[in-house]
Amino acid sequence: MDIRRLGQNELLPALHLAWEVFADEIAPTVSPEGVESFSKFIKYDYISQIWQRGHLIFFGAYEDGEICGMLALRADGHIALFFVKKQYQGRGAGRMLFGAAYHCCAELLLADRMTVNAAPGAVEKYIHMGMRPAGQEQEKDGMRYVPMEMYVNLKMVAPRGGKSKAPWIALGVYALVFMLVLTAVGLNAARIWRDESWGDGGAYDDYLDEPDFWEEYGDSLPDDYTDEYDGGEYGGYEEEEPTGIDAIPEDIAGDLSYEIEEETYTFSDEEKQSMVIEFHVNYPKISGLADKGAEEKVNKILKARAMETVKRIYEDPAPEIKERVLGENNPVLISYVEYKVSYASEDLLSVVYDDLSYEGGQNYASQHLRTCNISLKNGTAYEVRDIVSLNSGFVDLWLSVMRNETNDSAFLSELDQEEMKKALEGDSKEGVYVANFFLDADGIEIGFDLNYEEGDPNDRGYVWVTAPFTLDELREYASGSTFWNEIE
Repeated sequence: MDIRRLGQNELLPALHLAWEVFADEIAPTVSPEGVESFSKFIKYDYISQIWQRGHLIFFGAYEDGEICGMLALRADGHIALFFVKKQYQGRGAGRMLFGAAYHCCAELLLADRMTVNAAPGAVEKYIHMGMRPAGQEQEKDGMRYVPMEMYVNLKMVAPRGGKSKAPWIALGVYALVFMLVLTAVGLNAARIWRDESWGDGGAYDDYLDEPDFWEEYGDSLPDDYTDEYDGGEYGGYEEEEPTGIDAIPEDIAGDLSYEIEEETYTFSDEEKQSMVIEFHVNYPKISGLADKGAEEKVNKILKARAMETVKRIYEDPAPEIKERVLGENNPVLISYVEYKVSYASEDLLSVVYDDLSYEGGQNYASQHLRTCNISLKNGTAYEVRDIVSLNSGFVDLWLSVMRNETNDSAFLSELDQEEMKKALEGDSKEGVYVANFFLDADGIEIGFDLNYEEGDPNDRGYVWVTAPFTLDELREYASGSTFWNEIE
């Protein structure tokens, strides 16, 4: 059994495991409200953002390359998620995951207490692990749980081989400083999303994976810790501030003459044992337009924009995707798409899509921002080049706002003004700079979905960045497009 800390590209399989175990073992015992609250909590879009900010650390248990258990630990020592597949329960996966969390609290987090909100049926199992109830059974969001805790003896867990704890202190300080910097500069996640974490775990991963890890550290676990955990567990959570597309302030007109419904495309190929193919694509659908021809055209475009990754990696795979699949022992093709209608009027609709995907293998995790700004009169889809005159004055202003958003004066310095203009016009330079814009309650945001090749020195870690403008700020640069008539 291999226990390791998970990277971002391994979060989605871990969350799938959590949902499968929850649905099979816990969901039948909770209310529909509880099932709904849990399903919202473990959405990749939400969890990955918390992970990026260093608020959650994920551990996975693997056997023969397959994930069989997972544990998510909050930075304060709270176990937020803990699930083991049924066929692996009682075989040590739970014990080792719990041990990894215990040592993480002692070594990395310097947390002297571990807590968990245990499902009532799992209380006895946690008692065998050394935890004790810290209160009576409670209920929140339809979930019943018993708060439990245990103290972590920081002195009993010594660094392996006499290594100094200084690297762990520095690592924790780095994470704290990074979060403070984000707070200080006031970055709005609707305008910028940076792919940051605490690094690769350093020496922690090194000794955690060693065969003699559990023999060397086993004595430092509580005396009453046993290998009797064999079930799934739901951990509590605290609401986070909206981030990503959820943080975009929407502007939806009242009393619209049409309805906006949600459609979902799902596909999972379970017959291919050595390959994972799974698509879960959400997108909006319009009904009730007076012009049925325009309605059909609008809906076709809305779906096509959501399905772009599915088409590129599966339905009509690009050459590089074919090469990746052929070169992987266990190919992975996944697209998970959420959306937000950020603006809706009688004449115009603006939709933002967040696409999380694996494009060939676990080492090819990607995240894309796509937008669709479409006329409900005739189905015209507008691009950046359609709404503003991309002269030098606008490009300079736009770049200044983008750099202010990132607090990075060198951002996009690899492009000269002419190259930047062409990128905004639609020349993405082989997909590296994908121009997007969307409307919201504050005005219009214009920016790039960024897709640098691995190792590109120009990659500063940003997934996507958009620059906010009020409508008045953009009127000076407005094109002669009918777009401006439709938002008047």
